[in-house]
Amino acid sequence: MTGQIPSIADCRFYHAMDLPQVGFVQGAWDLRGRFDDYIGGVRLKDRSVLDVGAASGFLSFEAEQRGAQSVTSFNAASFSQLQRNPGMAVSELDFKAHLNSYRLAHHLLKSKAVPIFGDIYRLGEIAPRSDVVIVGQVLVHLRDPFGALEQIAKCTADTLVIAEGMFDHPDPIAAYLGGTTPFSWFHFSTTIYREFLPKLGFEITGIKPDKYRCVSLGKDEAVWTLVARRR
Repeated sequence: MTGQIPSIADCRFYHAMDLPQVGFVQGAWDLRGRFDDYIGGVRLKDRSVLDVGAASGFLSFEAEQRGAQSVTSFNAASFSQLQRNPGMAVSELDFKAHLNSYRLAHHLLKSKAVPIFGDIYRLGEIAPRSDVVIVGQVLVHLRDPFGALEQIAKCTADTLVIAEGMFDHPDPIAAYLGGTTPFSWFHFSTTIYREFLPKLGFEITGIKPDKYRCVSLGKDEAVWTLVARRR
């Protein structure tokens, strides 16, 4: 990455991290020590990895530490690409601060991950086809998660990992979350994934919930990890 490295004061971290020269930095989620659980134990060594919605980059940098052959970190290119619930005030400065956190962590960790930026609904045009694609709590922030999944599928050569809020229900239904946060839209029933992912050429090999520390809410929250592979 080129350009001036931001200071810690200009950063807002989505994930808690331990950084060289800085030490511990707080984030909205603390996944430290839980990465392997979060991605369903999928092997990353010597495989190419795409981290969709990398935010501060925690998942990207952990993938590097697991011996990934290459890592690509995808984020939105502009504040206008974020899909805000109407009537909820947000600051563009927060978006820039999140991007700054990735830049600073990338620099301090001497990461070789390649950052790319753009519209998730055109992901298939800009992201490399990768062995493993990790989608960490991204779909909840999208008005059209189905369109995003179609693009994500185009980039997935073998294994798709979705970590997301879900719920068990026999019907393919969604829960609308609008109004909880500016950028939260839907949680899907597991049945939706079981019915939709095969249409994209995937077979679900594992799906289960676990508890992870949500610092912004001050409690552990359930996040489901779904692993699917190309048929």
